[in-house]
Amino acid sequence: MNSDGAVAQGLAALVTQFSRELGSSGVLTGDDVAARSCDPFTHIPPASPALLRPRSTSEVASILEQCHRAGQRIVVHGGRTGVAGGAFASESELVLSLERMNRIIEIDPVGCTMTVETGVAIETVQDAAAEHDLLYPIDLGSKGSATVGGTIATNAGGNRVIRWGMTRQNVLGVEVVLADGTILDLQNRFLKNNTGYDLKQLFIGSEGTLGVVCKAVLRLVPRPTTQHVALVSSDSFTHVLDLLGRARALQQLSAFEVMWQDYYAIVASDPARRIVEPNAPFYVLIEIMGYDETGDERAFSALLEHAFEEGLLVDAVLASSSKQAEDIWRVREGSEILVREMGPFISFDVSVDIRQADAFVSAVRAALAATFGDYRSVAFGHLGDSNLHIGVHLGPETRSRELEVETCVYGVLREFGGALTAEHGIGTSKRDFLPQHISPEALATMGKIRQALDPDRLVNRNVLF
Repeated sequence: MNSDGAVAQGLAALVTQFSRELGSSGVLTGDDVAARSCDPFTHIPPASPALLRPRSTSEVASILEQCHRAGQRIVVHGGRTGVAGGAFASESELVLSLERMNRIIEIDPVGCTMTVETGVAIETVQDAAAEHDLLYPIDLGSKGSATVGGTIATNAGGNRVIRWGMTRQNVLGVEVVLADGTILDLQNRFLKNNTGYDLKQLFIGSEGTLGVVCKAVLRLVPRPTTQHVALVSSDSFTHVLDLLGRARALQQLSAFEVMWQDYYAIVASDPARRIVEPNAPFYVLIEIMGYDETGDERAFSALLEHAFEEGLLVDAVLASSSKQAEDIWRVREGSEILVREMGPFISFDVSVDIRQADAFVSAVRAALAATFGDYRSVAFGHLGDSNLHIGVHLGPETRSRELEVETCVYGVLREFGGALTAEHGIGTSKRDFLPQHISPEALATMGKIRQALDPDRLVNRNVLF
């Protein structure tokens, strides 16, 4: 038997063994695997021969221990909402999905914590917190599908980072299974705990390359009782920055989302999302959330009034109901319209100096025009967090020229000293660009950490670097 045949035979033996241990519903094969997608926008099924669905940390540990002994590679799946290719799996890899590990274990309303299994969806966590008048502040457009584990793996941010921070700031503790099956109990519940290295921070943002996070202790905050949202237009980026400075003076500020005209024009082609006229160069969604109805309303109205008086705004619509607030947020979260009107497109998730954000967008447009001639692009993002999203469409050849587009955009990003990814992670799609955006010393140190915890690179082998 040749080496390929031996590998296939060993893989089949593992799948058979896991089927016995996990039960009939614990292992999926064939069409049940092919029906899934590793990408939220394009159907790319995992090539893996089997998908494993454990129900507990101990079952995850057993899987990883056996795979470690056999030298078998594993790709970890959460909600599969990531757009950086972190869920892609080859025919020689098994998929480990945490979808059945979705319990909310405990809510402590006094300590303001929630302990969960990491296969639970973000929206489920938020709903459970709300029952206790609490909030888990990580908020994403994909929150109905995105899982706690996936957001921990990528250190996801989302819409309200300006107020409550990234996932890293909202996780107190974790339980992790290392590549060899070792279980690390790091389930800290305290805001202040300096007992040795804060090991959980190794795993937050590591994209599953250092171990599988199975449980998490989440930090909750009192649920805001007020929400005020407005969509405004502005005629210059200088005015947008002035508006940001004034908005930041409000301690209630929870979101400051900026959309360039190219993005808003596409989304506003849907009459239901045409909140203001699409004839200005910039659009800003501003939100405050607080606990004083009268005071918060007064502060928000004063912000907008002063902005108008100083010529910072062209137009503004202030939501007068929760339904109108949702409608305004649907403008910012119009990804399905982009897919319909501009797909396929190549998406970018970068951070740049806020002061240089418009100059960066202009430089990207100039580089795209010089390199490709005809193209379409959109720009939008969490400007208050330095995070911009850019989409690029070249027509039917968009996918075939993806590497050229990435090389073009990331070349401009280097000139501006920006970060390769702000919240989506490196995955497999950006790994070739990583050495150009961090120092050799930092990359070598990352490699030493990975070597120490997974020397054979069995977990998410092709992710990050």
